[in-house]
Amino acid sequence: MCGILFRLQLKKSFTNDSFHKELWNQLMILNNQRGPDSQGELFKSIQSQSSSLYTVYLTFFGAVLHLRGPSIVKQPLTDNDEEDVLLWNGEIFNGVEIPPGENDTKYLFAALKMSHNIENDNEEKNRILHILQSIEGPYAIIYWQSSKRRLWFGRDCLGRRSLLWNLHSEEDNFILTSVGCKISQMSKSPYFAEVSANGIFYLDLDKMLSSTSWEPFNNFLVHYKWHGGNSPFNNDSSFILTLPFGKVNDTLPNPEDLPQLPASSDLSNSYIPAISLKIQDAIDRLIEELGDSVRRRIIDIPRVGSIQDARVAIMFSGGLDCICLAALADRYIPKEEAIDLLNVGFENPRIQQIKKNKKTNISYKDNSIYDVPDRLTGRQGVEELRKIAPNRKWNFVEVNVPFEEACTFKPKIIELMAPSDTIMDLSIAMAFWFAVRGKGQVTSLDDSEIMIDYESKARVILVGVGADELLGGYSRHREAFKQHGWKKLIEEIQLDVDRISTRNLGRDDRIISSHSKESRFPYLASNVVSFLCSLPMYIKADMRYERGIGEKLLLRHVARQLGLFNASFLWKRAIQFGAKTAKMTNENNKEKGDMRVI
Repeated sequence: MCGILFRLQLKKSFTNDSFHKELWNQLMILNNQRGPDSQGELFKSIQSQSSSLYTVYLTFFGAVLHLRGPSIVKQPLTDNDEEDVLLWNGEIFNGVEIPPGENDTKYLFAALKMSHNIENDNEEKNRILHILQSIEGPYAIIYWQSSKRRLWFGRDCLGRRSLLWNLHSEEDNFILTSVGCKISQMSKSPYFAEVSANGIFYLDLDKMLSSTSWEPFNNFLVHYKWHGGNSPFNNDSSFILTLPFGKVNDTLPNPEDLPQLPASSDLSNSYIPAISLKIQDAIDRLIEELGDSVRRRIIDIPRVGSIQDARVAIMFSGGLDCICLAALADRYIPKEEAIDLLNVGFENPRIQQIKKNKKTNISYKDNSIYDVPDRLTGRQGVEELRKIAPNRKWNFVEVNVPFEEACTFKPKIIELMAPSDTIMDLSIAMAFWFAVRGKGQVTSLDDSEIMIDYESKARVILVGVGADELLGGYSRHREAFKQHGWKKLIEEIQLDVDRISTRNLGRDDRIISSHSKESRFPYLASNVVSFLCSLPMYIKADMRYERGIGEKLLLRHVARQLGLFNASFLWKRAIQFGAKTAKMTNENNKEKGDMRVI
């Protein structure tokens, strides 16, 4: 994980005016928070060979969080002659060969430089695109190809790492950054926007330096889009970026494919649908594929600090998605190591007032105000984990957030999540920020009734994002089936898969990484997404059954096979409701999730 930052300035704007100086300094501070182990800055100036109109100044800044290999690989990474430059914020879990225990940054840099040996320009570009397409894992990249004066940049096809730009700011400077910031002189409109995850870009500085007059930067952008779709920018190559997974299987079930529904009197909320040989095969395959994804994301993490400190933590509500990750992580983390389960609960004055009005006996000094829904299911979940893995030390970290503390850090969280800017964004971002900070309490080993202060040191955070989109976990999926049957359900799932890259993963990365920690999403590994998309819908979800049974049906079967019987019947609950960050006061009863934060 790294904070990566790049700036291009033209000669006439290289004046270090107060606005851009303050902006750059703030961006360096915020990117530093993402990478505390090493920071570096590199400057380059490029003169036009045919015109003195422009001198272009390039500044590269990298801050490294060391999570791969025996030693820190500093960024910006350059070769011996300091020509090419790489800024890499990502993880290569497959696709590009990385020897076990080695750092992926230097091997990626070497692979990219090998493309220079190709004489044909189109083939050289195709080679770079092929390397980036082959990477299995989350990334944001900035790569300066000196010989061709091209600045390559982009994000993985699911948008799991943040990268922002100021492309449409109508200024004569161009910035790429992992995280944005708010400067007092900025207009109310966002200064930064997300770089689209729908392809790979390069900025053609050779063409820019040949220009006889100043033109907007997007005139010199080349965009290679996944699947070779239409792009608002130029595309001068025949190479087509191919997604590593196919479309959702749109096969409609035959009557003989579906188990017969029981009589309504037998259909309790703990009913287990029949398991055919085909479904059993899917259960075994999902455990294999998801298990491999978890394994790749938790092995070879360098130890920092005490041997007693957990190296891996899990965002843990006790729900179906996260508890399956915890059970699988237990298979691959040495048994003597602890695993931190991060569970967050907020003091919500609005809810407490409702309880008081109902004459509920509750004290504001009592921890029961933090017994939010996710806390209760979390406690139940950790007890199930302790039964299937009794020799593991499961640190159930109760992160309690007083209302006053939430208000104190709210402006910081708003700045970090930008350009995401809705009430719902804030509710989710606050839950992530406080949970991943990891400051809470755990039960004493000597007395389970005693709580002691605890701070998680884990740098890798497993997050269950993606299961709902792939397996039909949202209420809108059930509604689609209710209104128009299997065909509409399949269409709705396809829509969700298509827009994973445009939703919230960049926001979540900016929030989590601000604590010098890295999010990893096992459900979004290419092999898992590809496998789940290939399955007929009725194997993954069967909305003929009630809530807690039919949605994410396949994952519920997986949970039971892993020994997690109680968790296999839990309903989907969004984190803002489970942790109670939504509507914390009565200040605006008409507040909607899609409203912008003021």
